[in-house]
Amino acid sequence: MIQRSYLRIFSIWLLIHCGGYSSAQPGASVSDLEKPKKFENRKLASEKDTDKKIGGLRRFTQNVTSHYNYQFNAYNELNDVVTSAKQSYKDDFSKLLSFYNYSLQDTKGQKAELDSVIHKTNNGILLHDLRSDWVDDMYMLMGLSYFYQDNLDSAAIVFQYINFAFQPRTKDELGYDKKIGSNMNATGNVYTISTKEKNNVFANTFKNKPKRNDALLWYVRTMIEKGNYNESWGLLETLRRDVQFPSRLKPDLEELEALWFYKQEIYDSAAFHLEEALDNAESNTEKSRWEYLIAQMYERSGKKDMAEDWYARSMKHTTDPIMEAWARISQIRLVTGENEELRIKENLAALNSMAKKSRYEEYRYMIFYAAAQMEMLRHQPDAAVAYLRKSINENLVDDAHKQRSFLLMAELNYSMKKWGPAYAAYDSVNLDQPDIPDGAMLAHRKSILGEVVKLQENIRVEDSLQHIARMPEEERKKYVKVLAKKLRKERGLKEEEAAPVTGTAAVPSAFDANVPADIFAENAGRGGEWYFSNSSLRSQGYRMFKGKWGNRPNVDNWRRITAINTQAIAINTREDGDAKPNAKTVPDDITSEGLMENIPLTPEALKVSNDTLESSYYQLGKIFKDRLDDCDETIINYENLLNKFPETNKQEEALFGLYSCYAKAGNTAKANFYKGFLEKNFSSGKYLRYINSPVQAKKDENAFNTAATKSYEDVYNSFIEGKFDQALEAKKKADSTYGENYWTPQLLYIESVYYIKNRQDSLAMSTLNNLIRLYPQSNLIMKAGNLLNVLSRRGEIEDYLTNLQVTRMKEDSIYQVEDLYIPKEKQQITQAPKPQAEVAAPPKTIVKQVDTTQFKAPEITKKAAGYSFNAAEPQKVALVLDKVDIVYVNEARQALNRYNREKYYSTPLEISIKPLNDDVKLVIIDSFPDAGAAVNYLENTRKVAQAEIFPWLPAGKWKFILLSGTNLDVLQEKKNVDEYIKFLQQAIPGKF
Repeated sequence: MIQRSYLRIFSIWLLIHCGGYSSAQPGASVSDLEKPKKFENRKLASEKDTDKKIGGLRRFTQNVTSHYNYQFNAYNELNDVVTSAKQSYKDDFSKLLSFYNYSLQDTKGQKAELDSVIHKTNNGILLHDLRSDWVDDMYMLMGLSYFYQDNLDSAAIVFQYINFAFQPRTKDELGYDKKIGSNMNATGNVYTISTKEKNNVFANTFKNKPKRNDALLWYVRTMIEKGNYNESWGLLETLRRDVQFPSRLKPDLEELEALWFYKQEIYDSAAFHLEEALDNAESNTEKSRWEYLIAQMYERSGKKDMAEDWYARSMKHTTDPIMEAWARISQIRLVTGENEELRIKENLAALNSMAKKSRYEEYRYMIFYAAAQMEMLRHQPDAAVAYLRKSINENLVDDAHKQRSFLLMAELNYSMKKWGPAYAAYDSVNLDQPDIPDGAMLAHRKSILGEVVKLQENIRVEDSLQHIARMPEEERKKYVKVLAKKLRKERGLKEEEAAPVTGTAAVPSAFDANVPADIFAENAGRGGEWYFSNSSLRSQGYRMFKGKWGNRPNVDNWRRITAINTQAIAINTREDGDAKPNAKTVPDDITSEGLMENIPLTPEALKVSNDTLESSYYQLGKIFKDRLDDCDETIINYENLLNKFPETNKQEEALFGLYSCYAKAGNTAKANFYKGFLEKNFSSGKYLRYINSPVQAKKDENAFNTAATKSYEDVYNSFIEGKFDQALEAKKKADSTYGENYWTPQLLYIESVYYIKNRQDSLAMSTLNNLIRLYPQSNLIMKAGNLLNVLSRRGEIEDYLTNLQVTRMKEDSIYQVEDLYIPKEKQQITQAPKPQAEVAAPPKTIVKQVDTTQFKAPEITKKAAGYSFNAAEPQKVALVLDKVDIVYVNEARQALNRYNREKYYSTPLEISIKPLNDDVKLVIIDSFPDAGAAVNYLENTRKVAQAEIFPWLPAGKWKFILLSGTNLDVLQEKKNVDEYIKFLQQAIPGKF
């Protein structure tokens, strides 16, 4: 009985795999295979004659081995590639979703796996009989692999081959070309291009479906991805009318039509066809995603009712809280009329309810972000900012989303003119990321807001201190005593202790109730002895850290100390005009006596305080007028300036600013009022000319600018050429005429270097501070910060070096660096005697192997004007400096040294200075093994020299050349650089 059962099972299996058309793959063929020599006479299974019928047993074995040894594994590997791409894909529900939840960029990144699929299918085809039932499946997998590699041309070729090779043929048509969709066929039906499939229970259950119809659809998909919309649409329409097109592929056809309309941005038609293709979704997650996309497309088509219905469906089916939240937001966006406010409240309540559930804990940051979007819809920016703050606090995993939240918070605060919070939020955004829109503009805005915040802080602090100064003496002493006690407590200091404060941390001043935020405040009251369970200890530790170390930036920077020093310099630098960031927020002595020193109780101290207030109001008005184009804020600050300081020397400019803003706002009465002031008090001033004769005033301004620029260029060149007395006198005269508006960072830098050379450190530091203040985006900022850092510790450094008995080189002298060469003793190598061979071997021809890893330049010598050039000889690179003082020659040498240590640390390069004549000096970089290495260094260095190495040096003052030792000697004798450069241009065309 058991044997009969096994026999019956085997018979059924054989019937399944051997039934049907005996020549299952009639069109496939393999020819002209290149085989290894060892196997060139062996015939593969795929090369055997396919015209004959295949026997049942052979067909059974070929089907089983090709299916389970090759097709099955290749299919699973391909499926894993797509699954992996889907898992790594991340949707942005605030934008129109992509049609598929993966991209070809993601799949082609798995090239090794896709190549493996191609390898398996290729082997499966070649090693098996082409009459098996799985050949078309393996060609199909091959085409899909090319498709997912984004190799669309190869994919299209494979799909076309399946279409041609596996089309239905009669026995008489085997071996002949057959027209597809033509009256020349036996059927005579031009509208039938698909393969008719058997549609009975047996075929649907046991038979493997032919893949030609699938290949037709994938060919259409490939054409759509390539942008061939006309060809793809024609094939889609043909398949739609094809009476033999199988019903099992109708959803796939609808999906492709939806994709075609989606690509063409015909969203209502795309949504209609995608509805019909929903059964193609592989899971409820994908189905709900397509439902969300359908809703988005209906919304873009203006069909709000249908969009709202599909958003509701996606919320019902999705398990993704992010999608659910965005679907709610989108529904609210569709609501108009009296119910809008009510619907927003209902959805906000629903989102808050979601946030309280533990299963949504991981997605709370997205839920709160969605709530912020809802508050923006009902024009509640303050509530939106509160939700964004919650979103940021809850977000511990998604850095990109946190950046988006900070950016939106910054934009909202900026729109509400909350400059401090806006600056803080912008400061938390990495504006260099490519996905940040208008990053350069936002970085510029952030820089301006930083100045605004510091100026407003000046006003707040000085107003507060003057208010304290006006108090009765006893009341003032009592107030200061309480304040000192409060500040010491916040810093964790004992009452009788008075610790000095370093760094850049800001201590709240007289009326500052904004103590540093305690990031652990939510754990307060939970008790426990562990440090992180005690909120008091944590707050104390936080303040002690801030007091000692300041606002240390959280950046990945191996030169962290340099970055911190630069930040400290920027904070403690004057910002605009005469306005200074108020150092009184960082008292050195947190005692009653120490705090009293900052209160302006004397006429001199009161004048300094008033000067700071006056300058701050002026600079704020100027920033809002010229850089932020905010007339409301301009009016506030200029009117404060004129009301509080009516005798200010900025009165004329402030009056003109007020006139311009009121005229722009259409307030003619106010504009004429301030114009009258100008006519009365500044009748011959330039600002009145701007009002009465703007064209002529513009011409005068251009002439003034041209003269100013020329004056400072002359000063700059005088400094570079070492005419220091002339440069200082000319700069003093130009400053009295033009002010600081025409300075350049290069001029300030070389001026500071001159002061350093003459040990006038205070002037050098003031000049460097001006550079940082006026040109925060300059390439010289880091160099200025380093110089300031060194100058602040100059005495300490010099004492240390003196104690070590280190002789400092004079900066105004030229030193010859001698290369010391110590020859090594020659080692005598004693070779062991070779044993004599008993039988003399015939002589062999020894072929010298060429080392192809080392390229040696051909020894071709070019000669002219006494110079010679051989590319194989060692070469030097020289920086030629024309009319540059030795102070800046030394600075250039040091800059090149720093560059070489950073970029060419593995190459031993020596730098020396050689004077050619009174005007020209050479900075020699020595040496390179041949001309190729030297030219490579020269070109790389020349590209970055002006921007990174010595940006303070005028472009016309320097150039790089190539020199051999011999040519250097000739050049020092002839002293004609131009002649030598002409020789180089002939010897190495296009390089000089």
